[in-house]
Amino acid sequence: MRIRVGAKESDVSVARADDLAEQLRAKGHDVEIVLLPDTGDRESIGQLRLGLLRDDFDVAIHRMNRMPTGSVPGLKLAAIPVRGDARDALCARDGLQLSGLPDGSVLATQGPLRRANVRRLRAEMDFEDLKPSLSVCLDRVAAGTLDGVVASAADIFVIGREEAITDYVPFVSAPGLGAVGYECREVDTDLVELLAQFDDQDSRICAITERAARAALNVHESVSVGAFAQRSGLLTLKVEVIPHDGSQGMSVQMGMPTSEFHAIRCGQRAAEALRMRGAEQIGREQAPVHEVQTEDRPVTTDICQARVLVPREEGRMSLGLRAHGITVDAVPLQRRDVLSVSSTLEGADWVAFTSRRAVDSIRELGWTLPRGAKVAAVGPGTADALVDLGYTVDLVPTQGWGVNALLDIWPEGTGNVLVPGSALLAPTFVASLQAKGYTAQLVPVYTMKVVESAPAEVVEAWKDSRYDAIVIASGSSALAVSSLLGWNPETAVIAVGDSAAAVLKRVRVDVAGETGSYLPEDTVELLRGIIERRSQQS
Repeated sequence: MRIRVGAKESDVSVARADDLAEQLRAKGHDVEIVLLPDTGDRESIGQLRLGLLRDDFDVAIHRMNRMPTGSVPGLKLAAIPVRGDARDALCARDGLQLSGLPDGSVLATQGPLRRANVRRLRAEMDFEDLKPSLSVCLDRVAAGTLDGVVASAADIFVIGREEAITDYVPFVSAPGLGAVGYECREVDTDLVELLAQFDDQDSRICAITERAARAALNVHESVSVGAFAQRSGLLTLKVEVIPHDGSQGMSVQMGMPTSEFHAIRCGQRAAEALRMRGAEQIGREQAPVHEVQTEDRPVTTDICQARVLVPREEGRMSLGLRAHGITVDAVPLQRRDVLSVSSTLEGADWVAFTSRRAVDSIRELGWTLPRGAKVAAVGPGTADALVDLGYTVDLVPTQGWGVNALLDIWPEGTGNVLVPGSALLAPTFVASLQAKGYTAQLVPVYTMKVVESAPAEVVEAWKDSRYDAIVIASGSSALAVSSLLGWNPETAVIAVGDSAAAVLKRVRVDVAGETGSYLPEDTVELLRGIIERRSQQS
């Protein structure tokens, strides 16, 4: 079987991918590792899941302490192999333990829980983010330019740097720490069965228990939850709720039988015990309760009566829909974050832009395009943004927008094509340019991150079915809607582009209309047909 393993381009993720690939090859399988730009833990999980749903690769490896508690329809957690060390470890200069570090020592780490746990013992420690990688930070400790690193002991072991460990943090760590999960598409049943051979029941049950406790607790953002489960005759679980400021938290410990069913119940019961003691109120002010009144909304019979949600910033799609009399709420559910990149666009014969966001990102980075390089744009909006910066656009589709429209007019040839774009860009665009004879490479200059929450008025309108339709124009947008709003069966879903359609299909969302064109006029025609069908059925 040919298997593509997706992993983010970090030392820990690559080491885990290499380990899985070695085991799969030992079983006679052909394995390729597909690396994604490292954009941070939470964002990389979204990248990996998006890549699975788009069929960019077949298996994603997740650290269970970073993986969201909710599942994604169409994907399956096929295995949790034998768990590594579930503790957080200190790697300090001069072999020092935590108690021996001088006041004001600087420790590199990630996550508020680790910092809160360290503060419980040494309130006078200072912290910095663990960047750019675990290996680099450990090298800084060895060179004496950093006092220490606090990180997952399992991560330190997997990159072969366990000799650097000088102490362990003696408190409960993040739920699932030290465990990894192998996720794939559930329709790939042969692969599901193959990966299941790596599953370890003890590790799965303990990770499920810890994560169930975390999922059942709705704590304030100034509080973290730690959990640790052991399975030895009886399943025992300890859960701690820890304020980030070092103030007093609370904990509970309990035991139950050891089945997977009881694992979830054990986690939920521990959470309930903490809830009854006020854990969810720590750091929270009591908010007034307002009574919400709703009323039935009449059936839309004309397109000028329609209200549509476009889950992105104002642009040609929202403006084009409004030009036809449609009420449009353009609400970004993702934000663009410019990446800190060391590469440039020098040496490019062509520079291809797949979005206006990419143009904005190179402007914010202070980059200029190489003299003599030809410039391609995915559509008129992107081309206009480049012209505003003083560039001449050599190639832009006039019949439709999007990467497919650009590929249709891109001539075969040779040369170096650089694509400054999103870290989430589907690899098919670069692969298609390579198939035309070019050396092509993505240069990630930004990524899209799901916002913390959707505006309250949008959530209310969504739940009350006040939107006739929602327009999804990318796979990442589909996942953002899943995360922040869920899917309302009363609201028609329109898929724009191949990526959006593929992801929506795999997460089992009923699509009322689909188009490969990014022209607003084509979306209007789809919406018109949807309204006509619904009015006839009412």
